[in-house]
Amino acid sequence: MSKTPAAPAAMTRRDYAWHRMDTEKNLMVINSILLFEGPVDMERLVSTIAHRLPNYPRFTQKVVQHRGRPHWVEDDNFDITRHIELERMEHDVARAELQDHLTRLAHLPLERGRPMWHMTVLDRVNGGHAIVFRVHHCITDGLGLVHVLNHLTDDNGLHGKTPSPVGHPHRAVAHNKVCSAVVRGISWLKIGAHVARLSVLWPDAHSEFKAPMTGAKQLVWLPPLEMERVRAMSKRMGVTLNDVWVAAVSGALRQYLGERGQRPDGRALRAAVTFNLREKANAFQLGNEFGLVAVDLPTNENSPVERLRKSSSRMTAIKRSHQPRATMAFLSIAGCLPTALQHFALNLFTSKGSVVLTNIEGPTSRRYLAGSRLTDLICWVPQAGKLGVGLAFISYAGQIQLALFVDTDLVPDPDRLMQLTYEAFEELELATQDVEAPQPAAEPALPGMVISAS
Repeated sequence: MSKTPAAPAAMTRRDYAWHRMDTEKNLMVINSILLFEGPVDMERLVSTIAHRLPNYPRFTQKVVQHRGRPHWVEDDNFDITRHIELERMEHDVARAELQDHLTRLAHLPLERGRPMWHMTVLDRVNGGHAIVFRVHHCITDGLGLVHVLNHLTDDNGLHGKTPSPVGHPHRAVAHNKVCSAVVRGISWLKIGAHVARLSVLWPDAHSEFKAPMTGAKQLVWLPPLEMERVRAMSKRMGVTLNDVWVAAVSGALRQYLGERGQRPDGRALRAAVTFNLREKANAFQLGNEFGLVAVDLPTNENSPVERLRKSSSRMTAIKRSHQPRATMAFLSIAGCLPTALQHFALNLFTSKGSVVLTNIEGPTSRRYLAGSRLTDLICWVPQAGKLGVGLAFISYAGQIQLALFVDTDLVPDPDRLMQLTYEAFEELELATQDVEAPQPAAEPALPGMVISAS
C-alpha cells in the first residue's frame, strides 16, 4: 500500500527536550516486550507491520535541524527490514534468561540518523515467540504507544495485513503547537508558580535510591495480577487503580529499605508520577502529552490501609492542581534551552525525587499480530537525570503486569524489590477486606502514562 510521504514538520519543544535527554546512564527509550503463542511467521509479521506502521509518520521520519530548529523529516532511505531483526535462539528461552537478554538490548542506544525505533524478534520464548519493541520517548508517550499497538494488531487471528478500520487513522496527523494543552484556558501565572515551587523543593530524603549511578541497568518482571482483584479493592475503598498502585509501591519501598538496614519511619520518599493530559481520541497524534507530578509517598506509614488513604488523598489533591501542566510546561521550556543548560535544569528537577512511577492503560481485550495471539504485554519506564529507579504498571486483557527498571548500583537486588511490590498488593487486598469506604466508590480509571521520563 503506497503512502504519500509526510511533509517536514517542526518538532515540538517538549519532544525535542525528550530527544536530547539521553545520557550515558539513562537512555530515553521506552522498552516493551510482546509475548506470543506459537512460532513466528517473519514474512507475514514484516508485511503486516510494513503495511500499518507507516500510518504514523513519526515511524518513517528522522530528526533533522533546519534553520536552527528541529524538524521531523521523511527518511528517504527508510527500509523497514533495518528496523525489524530476527534473533534465532539456540533453545527455548525461559523468563530468567529472557530478562538478561532484554537487559542487554536495553543498554543499546537507538540510531539517531534514522527513525528512532526498533523491533527484535526472538523466535523461541516460553514455547512461543516474542517481540522486543523499543521506541524513543521523543516519538510518543505511553498512551500513544498503546494506540500504535492497537493499530498494529487485530481482535482475532484471521486478519492478514489489512487493518480493522475501527479507531485506525488512514494517516495519522501530528499537531505540533507548542504547549497546546497548556494554553487552553490555563493561567500561566499559576503554572509559573508551580514550576517555581518545584524548583525550590528540598532534595528527596537520603536513601540507597539516591546514590550515584553507574548506568548498569536491569529489567525485571513477575507473572501478572488479575485485574478484577485490584479493581474490586479500589471499588471497595472508593479509590482509583492508580491510588492502589502508588500505595503498593510505597509499601514495597518501605519494606525493601527496612530489609537493607535503613530506617523506614523517617522522612517519606518522593516519587515522580506520570500524569496523562491527553484525550484518548487524540492519542494517534503521538508526541508527549503528560506531566510528571511530585508525590510524597507514604513510605513512613506502617499501616497498609493508611498508606492507601494517604496515597489517594495526595493524588486527588494533585489532580485538582496545576502541577501536571506545570511540569509539562517545564519540559517545553527545557526544549528551548541549550543542551547543557537543559541537562542542568533536568538534574535539578529530578534531584527532588527517588523513583519514577507510571501506569499505562493497555488493550482491554486479547490482540493478535500477524495471526499470533498476544499473551502478555510488559513495558518499562525510562528514568531521566538523577533518577535510577522506575516502576511501571500496565493493564492488558484483564490482567496487570508489574515491571521494574533500575540502576543496579541503587537496587542491587531488583528481583527482591519486584517481589515485594507483588506482595504489597496482596497485603493491601487482605488489609482492606473488612474496611468500610469513606464514601461511595467511583468507577476507577487509569490516568495513563505518561512513561516514560517516561
